[in-house]
Amino acid sequence: MPKLSGMKVEDLTAAELEGRARIGRLLDFARENLPGFEKSYVVDFAPQTGVRQTRLLEGAYVVSKDDVMHRRHFEDTVCRGRDYYTPYRSMLPKEIDQLIVAGRHYSATPRAQKSSREIPPCMAMGEAAGVAAVVSLNAGVTARQADLTEVRKRLRAQGADPGMSLPPMPVFWRLQNEFAPA
Repeated sequence: MPKLSGMKVEDLTAAELEGRARIGRLLDFARENLPGFEKSYVVDFAPQTGVRQTRLLEGAYVVSKDDVMHRRHFEDTVCRGRDYYTPYRSMLPKEIDQLIVAGRHYSATPRAQKSSREIPPCMAMGEAAGVAAVVSLNAGVTARQADLTEVRKRLRAQGADPGMSLPPMPVFWRLQNEFAPA
């Protein structure tokens, strides 16, 4: 529902009502037009409308779509998504200390965030944020000063992939980049 804002209660209410109406229309269509659905009914649906994107952090680094699409690797990478890397700086607010932001609200452009808001990388960011918090607290330094070598070491010890090794680029990406217009 593109014209609604996930930050306005009125729009969230409108989305709830419209979503339920759409489910009803879809159910009516299925009952009338799809063999075997004549007696179908809705058992359950999400209790609240999900919002994919609202505000994004303005961090020490803003991840761009280009960073995601070209699998840019960063010196301060602390986790990775399927084929992209998350720099620690993108989890640190530009002007607020002692806060680490993980998940879909990290510092990224809207187009980059659209490509990187999946649950597994958000979980990886959360794990990296938690480990960075512990490392900085144990060292008596701010979150911004966390020893990232130690953070990555602890992440590896927990079985996480802190994104320090570069897996081969998938074939379709290599072909896409090879034939892309200059």
